[in-house]
Amino acid sequence: MRIKITSDSTCDLSKELIEKYDITVVPLTIIKNDEAFSDGVTITPADIFAHVAAGGDLCSTTAKNIGEYADLFEEYSSKYDGVIHINIGAGFSSCYQNA
Repeated sequence: MRIKITSDSTCDLSKELIEKYDITVVPLTIIKNDEAFSDGVTITPADIFAHVAAGGDLCSTTAKNIGEYADLFEEYSSKYDGVIHINIGAGFSSCYQNA
């Protein structure tokens, strides 16, 4: 049985674990100063920490929408026997509900 693991970018797994287990990381959108960035792609935690340390406002995130999750799961469900998705908790984000 082939299982695909996916996670949103809040997982904070090391690059080594992501590669070892072929985990697909779905980047959340980070909003900084009204500009959108892709978590782990166009902005890093170090960038966010530096921004806040310099007196910048706290950043916020936006969840992937239902359609984006549907596309992701459809892509992998045709290649794997199952897909397990791990995301940030429902009390923090709408990622859980959307997925």
